[in-house]
Amino acid sequence: MLFTRLVILLLTAVLAFLWIGAFFIGGVLGVICWWAIMAASILGGMMCIILMIRLAVKLIRRKKVTNQYIIISALFVLMALPFSWFLNIGHIAFPAEIETTAPAVAIHSPFNESAVVGWGGDELETNQPHAIVPNERWAYDLVMKPYSIDSKKLNDYGIYNKLIVSPVKGTIAGIYDEEKDIAPGSEENETMIGNYIYIKIEETGTFLVLSHIKQNSALVENGQTVEAGTPLARVGNSGSSSEPHLHIHHQRQNPAATSLFFSEGLPLYFKNTDGNTMPNGGKNPDILSPTPQEMF
Repeated sequence: MLFTRLVILLLTAVLAFLWIGAFFIGGVLGVICWWAIMAASILGGMMCIILMIRLAVKLIRRKKVTNQYIIISALFVLMALPFSWFLNIGHIAFPAEIETTAPAVAIHSPFNESAVVGWGGDELETNQPHAIVPNERWAYDLVMKPYSIDSKKLNDYGIYNKLIVSPVKGTIAGIYDEEKDIAPGSEENETMIGNYIYIKIEETGTFLVLSHIKQNSALVENGQTVEAGTPLARVGNSGSSSEPHLHIHHQRQNPAATSLFFSEGLPLYFKNTDGNTMPNGGKNPDILSPTPQEMF
């Protein structure tokens, strides 16, 4: 009886701490709590199955179901609920408020021509794959027409091999371009991020991540200082990528030295463009169009 009460108190305390940490404390602790909530949901799901089997046995044997048993079961159900996010059911965005998360940066377009915002923005509906991940909270996936086509040929996609230019003034903090580009729709990727370039932004000391670049296309070196408009690389389809696109996001910690599980995503805006400074993706994607005076 005492053990059961202790389990109830411990579960209640853990769940309360994780949710309060994620929603109200924020920072690195909030990020850790968010990942812990998702990890705990797996354990919660397993325990729910065990408890349901035990409940069925109790009912068959006509044994009494105690209030404490019901409470423990309810707590494990609450713990398991976020597991549905892995199935794209009922998920929510990482609870970081754009108005209070700082520093934010406004960058130039990474292209000298218009691009389509496949995913982007502050809302889950317009930025679904990113908004639930703390370090990618305000990330973008950029494409160019034609895109979302049924082709296995990389050159059939408008953005493939397009030149990427630096959106900011800063220092190259990490670079890798040795991973091969995979066919659209393939799952033969070697890593999640693929080939990448990390830039330490001079203005804020925070970091810009550009990923899925083309193999052997890097035009800069680690430690090199770049200006806005400096050619960086070309768009590819390396890493976990359904089709050629450029992924870009802003985060506080150095991605070359910090695990994504301890990294905070920061707001990212575009300046000197026609349209929204934080363009939206999703079903009705915005167009990211640099103004003529911005093109390099």
